[in-house]
Amino acid sequence: MRISQCMIVKNEEKNIERALSWGKPLMWEQIVVDTGSTDRTVELAQKLGAQVYHFPWIDDFAAAKNYAIEQAQGEWIAFLDADEYMMPEDAKSLVEMIRGLDPTRFDGISTGWQQLDGEGRIFASGTQIRFFRNLPDIRYRRKIHEQLESITGRALRIGDVVASLSIFHTGYQGEAYAEKTRSGRNRRLIEKELQEHPKDYEMMGYMGDEYLDDGERVEAEAWYRRAVMHMPDQLSEEDQRSAATYTRLLMILTEKEEASWEAVDKIYRQAVEKMPKEADFDYMVGRFFAASEDAGQAIQYLELALQKLNTFGCSNRALLLAGNLKEAYDLLVRCCYEAGESQKCVTYAVAYLQSDRYGMTVLSRLLLTLVSGKEGKEQEYPQILQFFSGLYDFSSLRDRLFLWKTAQQGGCEDFASYMAEKLFTSQERTAIGLEEGKK
Repeated sequence: MRISQCMIVKNEEKNIERALSWGKPLMWEQIVVDTGSTDRTVELAQKLGAQVYHFPWIDDFAAAKNYAIEQAQGEWIAFLDADEYMMPEDAKSLVEMIRGLDPTRFDGISTGWQQLDGEGRIFASGTQIRFFRNLPDIRYRRKIHEQLESITGRALRIGDVVASLSIFHTGYQGEAYAEKTRSGRNRRLIEKELQEHPKDYEMMGYMGDEYLDDGERVEAEAWYRRAVMHMPDQLSEEDQRSAATYTRLLMILTEKEEASWEAVDKIYRQAVEKMPKEADFDYMVGRFFAASEDAGQAIQYLELALQKLNTFGCSNRALLLAGNLKEAYDLLVRCCYEAGESQKCVTYAVAYLQSDRYGMTVLSRLLLTLVSGKEGKEQEYPQILQFFSGLYDFSSLRDRLFLWKTAQQGGCEDFASYMAEKLFTSQERTAIGLEEGKK
């Protein structure tokens, strides 16, 4: 299986080695198209064995990418940016997965797309088509936010391997991203696209993103509303761009100082009517009610968001919720606790702690829910302690200390004293300042 890895670059000396190294053992050839680097990008790419071509920058990402494709001789194209990479285990699976695809049924595959912050944590998830057959009719369109399509107008046949493979993207961090924003490049290219295609609601949505990222919310809202006005009556259920436009418009409306449910509800109903499987709309409304201290309504919408995520998945949808799942459960725990929904509070707290058992706020609410009304009733404590043994490793001093400290500091002093006696040796109690089960 011959795969041509292609990328377009400019001043990527910090990323180019990783960009070419992750797939080097698997790629038949590596093609780098430089659009005007002034650093060591070209030198490093050549040293790593890539074929380097030069393409004059003409304010058109699609043109540069299509030039790179035209240099490729492989049967498949792998088109990742310099600030993207795959994990070694995924890279190894890629070749076998592509080799097994029926050429009469698939033109490409859609993988997961994980966006990483400066500390390497995923803060948003999506999907991308970066692996596709090297066919003469498959090319990119648009000067920016380019999309893959068939120039003959046929629909591309794309296989979904989101659950199996992911691309990791680091481009929304650091000085490089800040420079792109300061330069106004994106706005300039979007404006050019809109001059040529004035009714392109997707480009309007992207322009809204530019203003929102710069903190200009009034202008962002105006662009999102323009995009909504130009949307067709029917949208594809996998239309990520339109979902993002509605979600970010809801974000702006729900986070206003004088947020109006009437204004939020109007957009929410439009969004759900057009994209009923999109969980992010319900998540945004759930957050709105939580901020409005209406815990009951918040629970209703947050649960609906999670139900949609579990039913319909996050392939081309639910990007915000999928990237903030822990925060969603944290919010649900808080709202269930405030609303007195004890069983739900326990259920969602356990789901959260199974992912991150050191979430102190969530654990505090779980402890209060389980222990409330049982202070001084030590006959109830063994069962509660047994419950926590399913979440924490009692052979770990760290786990025992964390559980005890959270109970002690979170208003469950009697239960904390009981735990101190049952979970710590006499020597350990002395070391942490306890006296035989007492504070």
